[in-house]
Amino acid sequence: MRMRPHLVLFDIDGVLCHYDRAAFAGALGALTGRTAEFVREAVWASGLETRSDRGEVGPEAYLWEMSERLGRTVSSADWLAARGTAMTPDPRVLTLVGCVKQHCPIAGLTNNSTMLADHMDVLCPGIAEHLQGLIHTSAKLGVTKPQAEAYLRCAELQGVQAGEVFFIDDVEANVEGALRAGMQASLFAGADRLEQELAGYGLL
Repeated sequence: MRMRPHLVLFDIDGVLCHYDRAAFAGALGALTGRTAEFVREAVWASGLETRSDRGEVGPEAYLWEMSERLGRTVSSADWLAARGTAMTPDPRVLTLVGCVKQHCPIAGLTNNSTMLADHMDVLCPGIAEHLQGLIHTSAKLGVTKPQAEAYLRCAELQGVQAGEVFFIDDVEANVEGALRAGMQASLFAGADRLEQELAGYGLL
């Protein structure tokens, strides 16, 4: 058995839930009368989503610019409804998360707007049940994964050292970033593999 970490840190999209960007773009398109391709160009290709993830534009400015680009007002409720359609929780993984938190503190680290963390109870209640108030967004941290500072700031906010953290992400570059920051880290490859790794740390 490996040394038990003092914090297990989970990515959100792609680990705790399946995230379908095409579904998100399609939902925004249906709302605004635009094609999904138009939405992708206006929101993602324009760099708006990236600037939001970095915290360069706050939620109000993000929604205002999105509305301008799409030609129709997109409210916070509209955004939450569209974003929610793109998130399908993984019940097996969430069961594991529930088991882990009986043995060790947990938190989330995601490249996203603060709206994701602030409204997880609306977007995905299954995730909120375990992580409400414990999700660190890149927008709040002011830096995105895989930059080392994202992991270090998150660890500091949780009151632990980087070497005491076990981090799980579905993007290899983000895992490598966590390793460079001094964390233990693993590439997510499904619930079966995650269960084996968590058991190896004595967390189940």
